[in-house]
Amino acid sequence: MKAKNLGILSALTVSACCAGPLLLILLGLGGLGLGAVIGKYHWYLAATAAVLLSLGWYSYLKEKSSCEKEACEMKNKGITRNILILASAVVLGFTGLNVYTYAGGDQRINAQTGTQITIPVKGMTCVTCEISVNSTVKKLPGVFDVKASAKNQTALVSYDPDKTSLDEIVSAINKTGYKAEKPKL
Repeated sequence: MKAKNLGILSALTVSACCAGPLLLILLGLGGLGLGAVIGKYHWYLAATAAVLLSLGWYSYLKEKSSCEKEACEMKNKGITRNILILASAVVLGFTGLNVYTYAGGDQRINAQTGTQITIPVKGMTCVTCEISVNSTVKKLPGVFDVKASAKNQTALVSYDPDKTSLDEIVSAINKTGYKAEKPKL
């Protein structure tokens, strides 16, 4: 059934921007910068997924209506409906995560002894982008805490300047594919 395939494709499309880079982070490959490349097309992927999902539901409802009029049995009706419901939840969930990223969130960190600095970071579009930057910078020696913000296009970092330098932090962020700039002090 065409509707089932459209539902699956819509879920894969919307999750490509977030789940793909997140999977790379979990595999230890978050520094490849692929998240930043995919992130550029973030809203296009979400819009495409919504269109695919709409087409899937339209196809399903059209076939269901046709079968009801002709008193025929719709093939895989329950499976298709369940896949479309699940795909709808996935599309809404990932789109919601992205809206949440821009809707709020405070950028406080657990400041310990050391230096706290805000670094401008261009190219982040969602929560997965933030996770990529956070996880990469936290691996540096002497970094106490990091809070990247796609909404503010910044990374707030608390670190020990005796163990790592600002240049190393900026370089680590740039290796993720996002563009960090040394802040003007």
